[in-house]
Amino acid sequence: MKTALPKRRNGVFQEVLYAQCWEDPQLDREAFRISPSDVVFTITSGGCNALTLLLDDPKRVISLDLNPHQNHLLELKIAALRVLPYPELLCFFGVTPSRHRIDTYRSLRPQLSEQALAYWDVRPGDIRLGIIHCGRYERYMRLLGRMTRMLVGRSLVERMFTIDDRHAREKLFDHSWSNRRWKAFTRIFLSRRVMSLFFDPAFFAQLEEHFSFGHHFADVVRRAVTTLPLRDSTYLSYALLGRYYDLDHLPAYLRRENIKTLRQRLDRITIVSGDCREYFQSLPAGSISRFNFTNIFEWMPAQAFTDLLRETVRVAVDSAVLTYRNLLVPRSHPLELEPCIIGRDDEARRLHSQDLSFIYRSYRIEEVRKGT
Repeated sequence: MKTALPKRRNGVFQEVLYAQCWEDPQLDREAFRISPSDVVFTITSGGCNALTLLLDDPKRVISLDLNPHQNHLLELKIAALRVLPYPELLCFFGVTPSRHRIDTYRSLRPQLSEQALAYWDVRPGDIRLGIIHCGRYERYMRLLGRMTRMLVGRSLVERMFTIDDRHAREKLFDHSWSNRRWKAFTRIFLSRRVMSLFFDPAFFAQLEEHFSFGHHFADVVRRAVTTLPLRDSTYLSYALLGRYYDLDHLPAYLRRENIKTLRQRLDRITIVSGDCREYFQSLPAGSISRFNFTNIFEWMPAQAFTDLLRETVRVAVDSAVLTYRNLLVPRSHPLELEPCIIGRDDEARRLHSQDLSFIYRSYRIEEVRKGT
């Protein structure tokens, strides 16, 4: 594992925002079809997807985040994956209970950079909690889950996870879940004003002023709860139950059968803290073959999005594949970049229909065409 130091830090990021990745990596794995010669770029976020992409045997994974604390989290996850026995690994991460996470952290300290140590040494509460729970977004999701269980009933939420029949879930949701309290809750708690208390308002700067958060997320929850295979979705189980469903339904990078492979490939990750476009400008042309941008494009103005895509084309190899998500702000490559970038729209729609993450509105797959 190599770590590149940031040139600057953004004042918005004072802590870990995402302790987990909330994008389904299986979509990217299928879109990328990674080979041993591929250099893969990904946004770090919770670090889960950078680790998961190692399972497909790339030459290298570059994991970048503007928030350096996301990379401090990835460092700690890598340190734990490298040495901890599997039961202790799950305990330390917060998948299973433990009273000894501080002792485990002390044993991992020699593996961490000075910057990561400076961050984690003063946050024993986050360590005790379990590092998959320490993000601001996860705190929001756990609060959302507690309030949901209070409003519609814990037994109803848990029952939904036992019902495989979609029509039965739809009927139960419409008749029992979607009560007056639930509708008021989605209108108020999922409003733009309340969400801006949990997340910096700058995250919503590109969104139309009159966009209805409450209606949008109410629709998202109904679709997810009634149509997705709930036990298989770590995202829904965490949001609604406050935990993964059970030890047979974990993220790919935490499954017992994958740990040995991951340990053998951890040194292929390069961690970078800084601005994406600035980092690309430091690279020679034709350096990267796969790009996972998550949903960073909707945080930036349209011109910044275009400028970053233009630099992406330069740093990409021919036939490089880009993937990204749209949560609230629709983004797709501008016409001025065609035919250098083309969309693989049918494939993207097909994969999005299989998405176990309930959050994103759309999924984009695009391909770089050099020399056109």
